[in-house]
Amino acid sequence: MVREPYPVPQVGFLIKLIEPDLTVDQLVEEIHYLQADLQALAGLGQTRFRPLQSPRDQDLVPDGLQFEVAADRLRPILKRLCDRLRDKPLETLVLIQQGSLRLQVQTHVAEVLAGILSAAEAMLPPQTLYLGKAALYSQSQGELSPAELANLDLLRQHLGLSEQEAEDLKGIALGPYQTLAEKRQRFAQVLMLELSSHNRRPLPAESWQVMEELADNLGLPEAEANQIYQEQLHQIQVEAEAIRQQEMAVAAAQAEAQAEAEAARQQQQQEREHQVEQYRAMVRQALATSLYPPTFDQGRLEQARQLWQISPERALGMEEVIRSEIYGPVTSELGIDYSRLRQLLWAQDWRAADEETENAILKALSPNRQPLDREAIAHLPCVDLLTIDQLWSRYSEGKFGFRAQQQVYQRMEQHRANFLRTLEWRGPTVSLSLGRKPYKRLQFTDQAPQGHLPTWRWCCPSLEAGYDLSEAVVQAIMDRLNRCFPLDPPQGGA
Repeated sequence: MVREPYPVPQVGFLIKLIEPDLTVDQLVEEIHYLQADLQALAGLGQTRFRPLQSPRDQDLVPDGLQFEVAADRLRPILKRLCDRLRDKPLETLVLIQQGSLRLQVQTHVAEVLAGILSAAEAMLPPQTLYLGKAALYSQSQGELSPAELANLDLLRQHLGLSEQEAEDLKGIALGPYQTLAEKRQRFAQVLMLELSSHNRRPLPAESWQVMEELADNLGLPEAEANQIYQEQLHQIQVEAEAIRQQEMAVAAAQAEAQAEAEAARQQQQQEREHQVEQYRAMVRQALATSLYPPTFDQGRLEQARQLWQISPERALGMEEVIRSEIYGPVTSELGIDYSRLRQLLWAQDWRAADEETENAILKALSPNRQPLDREAIAHLPCVDLLTIDQLWSRYSEGKFGFRAQQQVYQRMEQHRANFLRTLEWRGPTVSLSLGRKPYKRLQFTDQAPQGHLPTWRWCCPSLEAGYDLSEAVVQAIMDRLNRCFPLDPPQGGA
C-alpha cells in the first residue's frame, strides 16, 4: 500500500550577530556574507531573507536575518553556521522555531551550536527527520549508497518508523527517478531540448539557472549536472566541427571540380582559338592573290570549317575581315555593298569601276537615277565617301580618289575652270564646245592625270553632249569632302 507523501513542515530561523566590537561597516559586511553563504546551500536559492535591524548611535543598523525553510534544511543550515563560527567566532544568537516550539542559543563556539542539533531535530516529526536525512544523502550522489541505506535503517528503528513508511519517505527523497542513471538520463533529455531551443549554443545564465533547479528537484548532484552539460556541449562542438569539416571538404571538392572544369574550358578555348587561327591563316593564304578563294581552296576551307565546327556566318565574317585588310574595307553608312567596286578596281577595270561608283551613290541617294543636286550632295555620308576614296587610292597607288581631287582643287586655288582642265575633264575653251568633253572621251587608264578618276557623273546632267559640272556642284562636293576629311593647308598659304 502506497502512502500519501508526507508534508514537509517549515522551520523558522532568526540569526543575529551580538558582537559590540564590530563597526557598522563590518557588521553590514558580515550580514552580507552570511546571507550569501546560506543562499549557496541547496534548496535555499529562492528563500526570502528578511533583514533584522537594531538601534546603534541613533541609527538602525542591519545585524541579522530572519527566514523560513523546509524542515529538512535544518541540519545543513546549522552545519553552515558552525563552519562560520569555526572560521570567525563571533557572538551569535540563533533562534529556531517549529510550530509553537522554540529553541534558542547564543554563543561564539561552534561546538555549542552543534550541540543543539539533536534538540532541534527533536522538535520535528520523526517522518520529517527521516525524510531530511534521506534527502541529504540522495543529494550527495543522486542515489543511496549501501552505507547510506544502512544509516537510514538505523534511523528508522530509532524513530520508530515502519519499513513501509521508510520506503515511502525514501521514494519522496529520491523523487520519481530513483537511480542516478535515471536522473542523469532525464536531465540529459531536458538539457538537449533546452540547447536545441537556443540553436545548440551554450545556455545563457538564466536558462542554466533553471536547469540547475531541475537538477536540484531531481536530486542530481551539481557536479553531475555540470558534467552532463559539458559532455553535451562537447558533443555539439564535435558534431559542429564534423559538419564544418564536411562542408569544407564539399567546398574544396567543388572548388577543385570548378578549377578542373575551368582548366578544361580554358584548354578547350585555347584549342578553339588555335583552330580559328589556323582557319584564319588558311583564309589569308587563299586570299593572298585573289579577292575570292579559288575553287580548290574553297573546298579545303569548307572541310576545315566543318571539322573545327566554325559556323558559316563566322567563316564568312572572318573572310570579309581578311579581305578588307588585304584589299580594302567596304564599310557603308547607307548599307551599300562596295564589294563589286573593289573587285573592279582590283582588276584595274577603271571605266566599269567609275560606273559602279555612280551606281552605288545613286542607288542610295537617288532611286529615280537623277543626278544629285547640292542638297543631296550635302547628305553624302563621310563613311561612304572615305570608303570610295580609299578603294580608288589603294588600287591607283594614290593617283585617283577624292583626296587626289581635293589636292588639285587646292592647287588651283579653288578655281573651277582650272580645276576641270587640270583633271582633263575639260579641254581648251577656244574650241567650239567651249572645252566640254563627252564622257566617253575621258581617260580610263592608269595614264590619266592625277585625280582624273572617279568622275562625278553621278551629279552631271549630261554625259554625251558634254561632261561638265557647274560652279555650284563643284563647290558643294568640295565642301562635303573638306568636311569629311579636310586637307592640310598648302605650304606658305595664308
